[in-house]
Amino acid sequence: MARHADRAGYDAVWVGDSIVAKPRLEPLTTLAYLAGITTRVRLGTAVLLPALRHPVVLAHQIANVDQISRGRVVMGLGVGWSLPSAEREWAACGADHKRRVRRLEEHVEIWRMLWRGEPVTHRNGDVELTDHTLGPLPWNPAGPPVLITAANRGEMLDAQFDRFGRLGDGIITTYVHAEECRLVRERAEEALARHGRAKASFELCVYTTVRMENDPRTAERVTTEFLATYYGGGVHSRGTMGLGPADVVITALRRYAAAGVSDLCIRFVGDDQLAQLERFTAEVLPALRD
Repeated sequence: MARHADRAGYDAVWVGDSIVAKPRLEPLTTLAYLAGITTRVRLGTAVLLPALRHPVVLAHQIANVDQISRGRVVMGLGVGWSLPSAEREWAACGADHKRRVRRLEEHVEIWRMLWRGEPVTHRNGDVELTDHTLGPLPWNPAGPPVLITAANRGEMLDAQFDRFGRLGDGIITTYVHAEECRLVRERAEEALARHGRAKASFELCVYTTVRMENDPRTAERVTTEFLATYYGGGVHSRGTMGLGPADVVITALRRYAAAGVSDLCIRFVGDDQLAQLERFTAEVLPALRD
C-alpha cells in the first residue's frame, strides 16, 4: 500500500500505535522500513502514544527515521483513550495512565531540546541528562512537525487547544463532523495567538474512514461491523465518513476541505484494504486533486 501511495501521488502514509491493546505493527520500525521502499511520501503516525515510551530513547528513534527518510517524518501525537483497556496497556508498559497528558508534553519538550544538537542538562522524573547530545539529528533543524490531538469526537476541550498552542505545529483529530472543523481551526488560531505563535497557516489533519461499495447500505454495514470488531464501541462511528460509491465519497470528503481541513488521513475498513486503496485511487483521488 505504501508503494502504491508513493507512485500514485498521495502526500503521506500513516501508521497507528498500540502495543498490547490491539494487533498493530510497531510504528517506528514500520516507518523505517517504509522509508527504504518509498521516495516521496511523508511518513506519519496517526497517532503515536509517546507516554508509553522513554522520551530520550524515542527522541533518538524519531530522529533516526527522519534522517534516513530525508525529513519525511510527521509526528501525530495523542494521549490515548480514558478506558479500562487503555489503563491496562499503560500498566503493561510500566507507565502511569494518570500522567499520560503531562508525559506527552514532557516528551515534546525533551525531543526539541535534544534535536538542537547542543549539550543538554535536564532533570525531570526518570530523565536525567548531563551535557548529553543526540545523533544523528533530524534531517531538518526544527525536527519533524508535531501534530497534537484536539477536538476528538467533537470535544472542544480548552486544555487540548492550549497544548497545541504551546507545543504543536498542527492538529490531528478524528471522529469529527466536517462542519465542526471550522470551529477547530478558529479555536486553534486563538490558542496560537495567546502563546505568541500566530501564523498564516498550520496543518489541520482529520483521520477519517472510507469504505467504497456500489451500494451505500453495504458500505455502512461493513463499516459498522469492522469498527465494532476492532474497537468494540459505537463511539467510533461518529463523524463524516465516505461510505458508498465514488460520488458519495467525493462529496463527503470535499465537505472537510470546505471547512478548512488541509489534510485527510484515510483509513480503509474491511479485509480488502489494498483493493479499497486501488479503487479510491482510480475513482476518487483525481476529483480531490481538482
